[in-house]
Amino acid sequence: MISSFECIGLDESRLVKLFATDFLADSDAAAALNLLVNKALNDGFSLDIASAYRSFSRQCAIFDAKWNGLRPVLDEREQPIDISNLSAAEKVAVICRFSAIPGFSRHHFGTDFDIYSKSLLPVGEKLKLTAYEYEKDSYFYPLGLWLTENLNSFGFIRPYSGKNMGYEPWHISYEEKAQKYLDAFSFDAAVAVLLKTSYPWAEPCVDFAKNNYKKMLGIIC
Repeated sequence: MISSFECIGLDESRLVKLFATDFLADSDAAAALNLLVNKALNDGFSLDIASAYRSFSRQCAIFDAKWNGLRPVLDEREQPIDISNLSAAEKVAVICRFSAIPGFSRHHFGTDFDIYSKSLLPVGEKLKLTAYEYEKDSYFYPLGLWLTENLNSFGFIRPYSGKNMGYEPWHISYEEKAQKYLDAFSFDAAVAVLLKTSYPWAEPCVDFAKNNYKKMLGIIC
């Protein structure tokens, strides 16, 4: 049985190393991803991992850096915006377009991965993980088409299609196992852990999560 602590990135005991990397993942999701990676190689390009399992503390660090202006916050057009004059509630809302509140990220499950292709990334180009990289005539456009054709055959979906939070064509999820984590997820447990932190954004995050946590978790209502 999956515990609420596993759902919010506080228990890594059942995770495994992903291939020959330091990334952690759910074992079933890792096995399925390995098959997907091999299929990509057979089709002529690499499928690489930018992010896999993410702990609660790591998600806190990401969110806090955006809150304090140490990492860019993007608008719906993926352009950096100045959040210094926004209210706390407004800051949370714009950060959550592309970064989930700690405790409410699918990356806590170990079933979700941010992927790209080193073999398609132009020399000298830095990976950005933005939707424009997947637009027609851009370098990951072929990857996007390939994912559309192949993901379902290996049990994967793309949960952030723009119907809930931001559009993330690079984010894939091993659907069958992710659903088990979603079934075990406890809103109250996630809120309790979040409110035990000393971050100034914890309370406004809870207020935002009350009406939006299903969108953050990629559940289309």
